[in-house]
Amino acid sequence: MEQKFQKGKNHGIGVLTSGGDSQGMNAAVRAVVRETLRQGHRCYLIREGYTGLITGNIDQATWEHVANVTHLGGSMIGTSRCDEFRTTDGRKKAAKIMFDRRIFHLIVIGGDGSLMGAQKLKEEWGRFGEELFAEGKITEEVANEGRELHLAGIVGSIDNDCIESDKSIGSDTALHRICEAIDGLVMTAQSHQRVFVVEVMGRHCGYLALTAAIAVEADYVFYPEIPPDDKWPEQLCHQLESVRKYGKRQNVIIIGEGVTNSKGMKIGGKQVKEEIETRLGLEVRIATLGHLQRGGEPTFLDRLLGLRMGHEAVLEVLKTTEDVGSPIAGQKTVAQVMCLRGHNIERNELSRVIRQTETANEEMQQRNYDLACRLRGFGFLDKRTYLNFVSVPLSFTIPEDMKTFAVIHIGSPCAGMNAATFSFTRMANHSGIKVLGIKNGWDGLKNGDVKLLTWENVQGWAQAGGSMLGAKRQLPSELDKIAEGLNTHKVDGLVIIGGFMAFQSALVFQKNRSDYSCLSIPIVVIPATISNNCPGTCMSLGVDTALNEICRQVDNISQNAMGSKNKVMIIETMGSRSGFLATMTALSTGSQFALIRQIETNEDDLYKLAVETKQRLDSGNLDKFLLIRSEGASEKISAITVKMVFDQVMKNKYGVRITNLGYSQLGGHPSCFDRQMGIRMGVRAFEGIVKPDKMGKRDCCVIGLRGSSLRYVPVQGLENKVCFEHGIPLHMWWLKLHPLVEAMTKKPERIST
Repeated sequence: MEQKFQKGKNHGIGVLTSGGDSQGMNAAVRAVVRETLRQGHRCYLIREGYTGLITGNIDQATWEHVANVTHLGGSMIGTSRCDEFRTTDGRKKAAKIMFDRRIFHLIVIGGDGSLMGAQKLKEEWGRFGEELFAEGKITEEVANEGRELHLAGIVGSIDNDCIESDKSIGSDTALHRICEAIDGLVMTAQSHQRVFVVEVMGRHCGYLALTAAIAVEADYVFYPEIPPDDKWPEQLCHQLESVRKYGKRQNVIIIGEGVTNSKGMKIGGKQVKEEIETRLGLEVRIATLGHLQRGGEPTFLDRLLGLRMGHEAVLEVLKTTEDVGSPIAGQKTVAQVMCLRGHNIERNELSRVIRQTETANEEMQQRNYDLACRLRGFGFLDKRTYLNFVSVPLSFTIPEDMKTFAVIHIGSPCAGMNAATFSFTRMANHSGIKVLGIKNGWDGLKNGDVKLLTWENVQGWAQAGGSMLGAKRQLPSELDKIAEGLNTHKVDGLVIIGGFMAFQSALVFQKNRSDYSCLSIPIVVIPATISNNCPGTCMSLGVDTALNEICRQVDNISQNAMGSKNKVMIIETMGSRSGFLATMTALSTGSQFALIRQIETNEDDLYKLAVETKQRLDSGNLDKFLLIRSEGASEKISAITVKMVFDQVMKNKYGVRITNLGYSQLGGHPSCFDRQMGIRMGVRAFEGIVKPDKMGKRDCCVIGLRGSSLRYVPVQGLENKVCFEHGIPLHMWWLKLHPLVEAMTKKPERIST
């Protein structure tokens, strides 16, 4: 199959958002508009979803239409559920409008129902064209020009029920809101020793309920894929009694939308409340979050996902696909939907994705729950296992002569460290294994500063930011003392949680095993650093929380810049020598430039950039200029140097200001992503240490997020894949996204009309 980009012709590309609104849609719309204009084509904003397509509520987009929208919630072009579009006549009306406007390329952002409607329109498109021509409503020239509808879909739904995609736009923000709300409820619940029953959205998919339950250390969760049997009230109350005996003062129970028991009878918050009050006499409150889950500003991940998917969707609809086996070779195209797999955007056939989603829903209705779970993906069964281990109290006392594992935090504190420690401890305790927390880095091990971690005393750690053990930036020295510490405490396995120094520490131990027998134990590194510079993984713990906080602060700075003389803002992020934070910040906030070490920039380049920026500000094509500088971008070009160059060019007409975000970037409470990923990594670390054969031939590994799965990556194999001088991996996947910073912000000199 050969793929070619269409050239030499001006195309009309329409974009619409349909169904329920979800955060990140505006980022996707912005990317569609700007990439379309950048490619030299016309872009149309179809307002109010399919209703606007039928009524002709369509505007031709300009570059300025989508300025300063990335941080806004909802959909800037409106969305609706349109019953008329479900009919053949309604879709024919929409086709007539599209032929009149010469819109033969369409990008639809919405849930499975919206994408299903788009697929039907594509399937009927050829017949509609013939009928409209036969009725004299369009000319032969227009009918020939629009013989084919080029269609691409982007899944925008908080339910995250698209089979082929790890994430849909809006789901991360919804989880963020759920965690924020429950964190607040826990405060008051603990004061009054209450039980909170929290009802969350999700329709037929339990992704939101199950993932949130893991992230907030919920005591029980109901979700559609695994309905409880008739004995659920006894099981629920037994669980609540058990955790109360361990000193827990509050309980959280999460109920997903559309939950039933194994016989198909609906289970609601009121019923759960009555059972608990009757059986246990506890004070119970019901909290229905409702549309609050859709509210607020989009998270970093939804902004980035919207931008990337919008950009890829434009490239997709501007392709022609020649399939030799097709009866209409060179003409018939297959609609694709943009899907996230790990950190890659993949294209999947839209009709097949729709069929799979329908099949999963049908299996749910037929009560084939195991099959529905497997079709859903998302690791439903694994997540259920995690939740059982981290929420169910121990029913036995750990013998003194059992194995002992140790956990240490190395590097700078960051979100997710405590979540990983929390799940590792509880998994180990359930297997009858003791866990020691080594406090304050390697010095703590040498000085005997350790703490016994138990199921009880790690309660609440998943929601806590920073490092509860104390993290220290140091490599292991005085190996004799470290070996003495390991021998004294009879450590049988070690988890090192941290960034590049954690990897280096494991490498030191690996190389010195022949001299110290106590180092010949299973060792696992859990990557945790906001710099995202630990080798062997595409994403480290702490990054998501940091970027959410950075986005919030940059949004505020951007807003202030628009209303003042200070139009040039230089914002410095952390990240050491890695430009990851700066690049992701620029992409997710609409900043115009990212100054990083990996892309060479000299003072001449900066001067040219400053001159161009002043011209754009003078012409009104730019209302403010945000430059994101990574702290390790260059020894020669500091933030002050950048300011001096811009001040020289601006000549006091526009103010230039520097903001160093500092340690505020670490954030407060961990994001839902960092919590649940930390818990997953902690579980995976335990599995590797308790059964080293799972790690393969090497039992000293980094747990790497590769694609959608967590894998064991041998430390020794990574030695030649890093730059030790700068503390970064040699291959950084995110660099391929850096060109999008300029592509999404630099207006082309000529734009098609």
